[in-house]
Formats: sequence, structure tokens, C-alpha cells
Amino acid sequence: MNRPRVSVVTETITARFDNTTGSLPDDLATTLHALDRQTYPRERIERVVVLDAQVAADTAEELGRRYPGVRFVAAPATNYFAAKNAGAEAATGEIVALLDSDCEPQPDWLERLVTPFADGATAVAGRTRYTEGSWAARTFSIPDFAYVYGEPGGEATGFNINNVAFRREAFLAHRFDERIPRNGGCFFLYHKMRAAGARIVYEPGAVVSHAVDVHGLGFVRKHFERGHDGAVIYRLDEGAVLRGTPFVRRFGALALVALSTRRILLDWRRLARHRRQMGVRTVALPYYAAVAVGTRLIELAGGISAMAWRSAGRPA
Repeated sequence: MNRPRVSVVTETITARFDNTTGSLPDDLATTLHALDRQTYPRERIERVVVLDAQVAADTAEELGRRYPGVRFVAAPATNYFAAKNAGAEAATGEIVALLDSDCEPQPDWLERLVTPFADGATAVAGRTRYTEGSWAARTFSIPDFAYVYGEPGGEATGFNINNVAFRREAFLAHRFDERIPRNGGCFFLYHKMRAAGARIVYEPGAVVSHAVDVHGLGFVRKHFERGHDGAVIYRLDEGAVLRGTPFVRRFGALALVALSTRRILLDWRRLARHRRQMGVRTVALPYYAAVAVGTRLIELAGGISAMAWRSAGRPA
């Protein structure tokens, strides 16, 4: 069987900003070595790493020497979504798989992620969780990643950019909106593609371990920024593919309060109905229900902050 050629695109931004040792070649090692161990035919895999604009020339040269089998391309800016777009544009595979540079895919990750395309999928979402067994890793794996799961018919409820594959031409027809600061681009792109009729499926066997990036009180900053960027997305949603866009544009912060309340209720319903897929034990449901409330309220604060800055005439 002729397997499709797959371009695995990662970027240097997550390695440099989220989980850095100070040596970019070392920081990329876990991800790139994991790609060498894939069960998918190696000759059908193209590895693409997108260097953001702040990577020094000598570092780029060292990366080329250390990883000679990797294609390095340049992003036009230091922007997470611009890097993903640049990698997909440079890719030569008919399938583009996106992976963050602080993630480690399991050996059969690509095999599992690519298989559903034979049945007509437009995009395939995998399963991501934080790596460590710490309290923070166990807790924040749920609100950060586990709300992506499979519906009864196999349709995905969303996708995480660190673990998803697309038909290249379908991705390039939509792309990530590079005006988004950092968070929510996956949510926005998912809804744009669904509105265009794309079939997006979930493959729980395509597993990626994500390095923990929520040490200490970092989870507060992370979810505050998610809420902040989410408010920005409502301003960019000209096609109103998001259900809440008309309400946010009309009622502002009051709409954000109502939407946050709705999201908390939906989170509780997801936990109750899909806890097994999400990896939540019955006894832990009250705890994760409380975590859902806390994270959504932090996001609400970030969204209101973005609107307040805009009302003051400042860029959000």
C-alpha cells in the first residue's frame, strides 16, 4: 500500500518560551528523536522545524549540523500561529501533522493519526496529556487538553494544535489567524473548518505527552491569557462561525459573563458524560468540576481585561 507522505511541522517558540533549558538544540531533542522512533515508514515522513524570527543565526547553524535530516524554514515573525502556517506552506506532504516542540509523541502516534484519512477525514485530532505525574500535570491535563474527545460517531469536539493532522490543501484553505496573540487559534480554526463542512475525527490512540508548562501559579497566567485572547477572537470572527460572536459584539463584557456560565455548565456535562474518555475517575468528578469553575473564572477575567483595554483605546 502506498502510504501518504506526511510532513510533521513543529516550531521553536514553545521550546524557547515554555520549556527552555537555554539550549535550543537540546530543547528540540526529545521531540525530534521521538519522530525518529515512529512506526510509520521513515521514508514517508518529512520533518519540518520552523525557526521564529528571534532564533540567532549561530543557533540555526548548530541546529542544521545536529539534525541534518530536518528541513528548517523561517517564520515571518515570532508568532505561534505564523510559525504553524509557514511550516504547512513549506511542507511537501499531502498530510500535515502539527506537533509542538515541547511534546513527545508515542512511537505509533503518526501511524494512528494518519489512518483515518483513508476513510475521508479532513483532519484528525489526537490525545494530549501533560507528561509528569505531579498534581499540576494530573489536574491541568483535563481543562487544558481533555475537552477534546470523540463524539459517538467519531467526530472530534475540537483539536489541540500540538497533536493534529490535516489534509494540506484543506488546512491552507483556512489557516490559523495570525492576529491572535497565542491562545484559541485551534478553537477558531476548528469552527471555521466545521462551518465549511470539514470532517474532523478523534483518534485517542494518537498519543502525545506534553511537557508541563504550568509550574507554580503559571496556570493562572495561562488561563488569563486564554480568556484575553478569546475576547480578541470574537473581534476577528467576521463570519460569525462562533456561536457567541453576535452576543459579545452587542453586549460586551455582559455576554462574556453569560458565555462563561454556559461553558461551566457544559464542562460539568462533559465530565459527567465522558469522564472515561477524559480519564477522570468518578470519585474525582467534584474536584474537576471545581477546577472547571476556577479556570473559567480566570479566563473570564482575562476576557474582561481585553475588553477594558480596547475601551480605553489601547491594543489588547
